Amino acid sequence: MAAKTISFPKGRGHLTHNNRDFICNNVVPERTAWNRIYIQESLRDAYEKCFGQALRDYNAAQKRKDRQKDDYLKEIENSGNKEKTFYENIVQIGKKTDTPVADENGVLTEEAKAAVEVLDRYAKTFQERNPNLYLFNCVMHLDEATPHLHIDYIPVAHGYKNGMKTRNSLTKAFQQMGFAKAVSRKKNETVAWQEREREYLTELCREQGIEIEVLGVQRDNLSLPEYKAAMRELEQLEQQAEALDSQNEALEKQNDDLAQRTSELAAQAQEMEAHNNELLMQAQELTEQIEKAEQKEKETNEILSKHDLRTETFKTISKEVNVETKKMKSVAVPMTSLFGSEEYVKVKKSDWNKILDAFSKAVSRNHLLEKYEKKISGLEKKIAVLTDQVEKLKRFVASRGLGEAFVEFIKSFEPKTMKQKLEDAKTDADEHNRQRKNQQVLPEKNKHWQQEM
Repeated sequence: MAAKTISFPKGRGHLTHNNRDFICNNVVPERTAWNRIYIQESLRDAYEKCFGQALRDYNAAQKRKDRQKDDYLKEIENSGNKEKTFYENIVQIGKKTDTPVADENGVLTEEAKAAVEVLDRYAKTFQERNPNLYLFNCVMHLDEATPHLHIDYIPVAHGYKNGMKTRNSLTKAFQQMGFAKAVSRKKNETVAWQEREREYLTELCREQGIEIEVLGVQRDNLSLPEYKAAMRELEQLEQQAEALDSQNEALEKQNDDLAQRTSELAAQAQEMEAHNNELLMQAQELTEQIEKAEQKEKETNEILSKHDLRTETFKTISKEVNVETKKMKSVAVPMTSLFGSEEYVKVKKSDWNKILDAFSKAVSRNHLLEKYEKKISGLEKKIAVLTDQVEKLKRFVASRGLGEAFVEFIKSFEPKTMKQKLEDAKTDADEHNRQRKNQQVLPEKNKHWQQEM
């Protein structure tokens, strides 16, 4: 059996293609039933499992609602930090030339069977090997040219001190699985993880008797000087690549700093917007309070204007009482008591009688005022009831189309003007004269009739 290659590239993450919701031209529909589904979970459900509790804990700790997070999945989708909602790798053993799925008769080939065994074991052990990569979608395609897996996973990192305690972070997820921090672009967590996965796949292939070809520089067709020259050129290219990697890392750091600054500015903008919204709400509340106060003042003024006449009457009575009181005080002569420090006054008997009379009148007035107040209050209630009944009557008359007749009926109760009285008197006089003429004509007709008889 010829040596085969292991392919482990990054995928685009087209879940509709992976799950065959969308069929491409390179798919053989007759073999779609051969595909193997290991797990198919919606991305939103997967995010709820991975980050739901962390999101709820974070929101519960926030004192301000504007700092709470509504949708962590949407936040990652809109993130400016190059974060992805999930990642995909495509795992393939061999190529279509050496590992076709089916032969010319449409039967699964022996090469494909061996590759399927390797891919099956790899898929079933992926989650156990990678506890920080949550596998939410995994399918094996046998309806294309070569057997292959689509591995879709979400990186889950724990232990953050600020913000959500659990987050989406591929680098930190790899680090928490034991991979060392990156020292260069070629020596980072992702490369180390891919090398480990390739080694595991290579071991599985060997167990199935599949020889794996390790790609590299072949010396078979080169002389020693040519080989050394090629190696020196390769070394120079690697140095240039490392220099470019350093530049890229610096640019990426600048980009990360800018993204962080942008995120901070966005957070500040959100806080300012929330503050402005609070001020707007306060302004609206104050406006409503002012409107209520103005309405209350208007109602109070209406009540005061309604009772102005009564108030003026009370003022007049009060003035009269004050005048009478002054007169009473003027007739009293202060005198010192021989039996104590209390002051006494002396009045004439006639003045005393006046005082008693004034007191009696004052008491009577108070009683009358109280009586009239009660009577006025009762009349006001009756007026309110009658007004309500009149309004109901008006609505009833209007609903029956009797508006004009009702107006004429009301006018009949109004006092007549002098002109109307003269017209009515003239009409009555004309009617009286007409009746007298009729009475005079009737005897003459009777007399004439008797003569003819």
